[in-house]
Amino acid sequence: MKKILLANWTHRKNVAGGTESRYGYLKQIFPDAELISYSDLFNKGQIKIPNLKEAAKKMDEYYLKRYEEDKNILIIRDGSVGGVLNTSHIPQITIFGNPYFSISEFFKFGEKYWDELVKLQKKAKNTKKIAISNFMKKDLEKIGVTIDEIISNPVDIDFFKPLNKKEELREKYKIPRDKKVGIWVGATDNPIKNIGVMSELMKIFNDEIFWILVTKNETDVSNKEICKVFYNVNRETMRDLYNCADFFILTSPIEGGGNVSFEAMACNLPCIVSYAGYWHDFWDNRIGFRIESNDLLVHIGAIKLIDNIKTNSRQVIIDNKLDLKTWKEKWEKLVKEI
Repeated sequence: MKKILLANWTHRKNVAGGTESRYGYLKQIFPDAELISYSDLFNKGQIKIPNLKEAAKKMDEYYLKRYEEDKNILIIRDGSVGGVLNTSHIPQITIFGNPYFSISEFFKFGEKYWDELVKLQKKAKNTKKIAISNFMKKDLEKIGVTIDEIISNPVDIDFFKPLNKKEELREKYKIPRDKKVGIWVGATDNPIKNIGVMSELMKIFNDEIFWILVTKNETDVSNKEICKVFYNVNRETMRDLYNCADFFILTSPIEGGGNVSFEAMACNLPCIVSYAGYWHDFWDNRIGFRIESNDLLVHIGAIKLIDNIKTNSRQVIIDNKLDLKTWKEKWEKLVKEI
């Protein structure tokens, strides 16, 4: 079997996120694979990357060097970690999770960085191109990239599950026992995650709801009586916090997937999710409510009504085979084909 290199921007264990989870799961199913990251190789471990194009070039140079040293390698990399230089002769699987075209259009970003990264991949002969959702596939087709297969992100349902000890966990994490609790997960400095809507909801509901915010970056909240922020938590804490909450909320206008939704669902939380990522691909009313990200009144109504509808979000994960075991079988089959 080929030596597998798993390449991402960063591999910090305590940074929550869909991409980090994906590479953590890949390492779990390919335990002999080598985790490599730009932040560790070239950026002194720092997550912030000032020049993405230059970073992609350095990663491509690294791939070329590794291939010259040992041609028995297979690179599995995030779609934006390389792609500037021609590495098409190296066996690789490229995973696309960030909808660059839609992000550029929605936020009117001037620099179309995604085009630079993927133009060489259109002709790559030894590259399997994987999208994490049908939404991602369509996004890439707009810039001429043909996707070979869709493999959604999974969730480890044996780990993320209902713990059935809400009072105990709320005491542990100093979450009020007598409040309705909502949980939001995302970077507060990233417009894609739409923290602005959360800020408005906190003002509107005031002390009626207590909020758990889980984020990668340090942030300040004006009213600590109605909100608690957790930074860079590990998986165990993440699972505990889902089990502290009464509902999960996703406010993003744009997502390639939205993997934290799956984690919340695996813990059987009722979910209020924006019409983004996976929720373009499928929907099931047992999840909760699917709403528009920019409609504040609908957010308010969904929160008020979430206790009154019948949900079974964990069963939706199981029925759609979004579990880690099924994902493992797909990836093992894919790697054998390369």
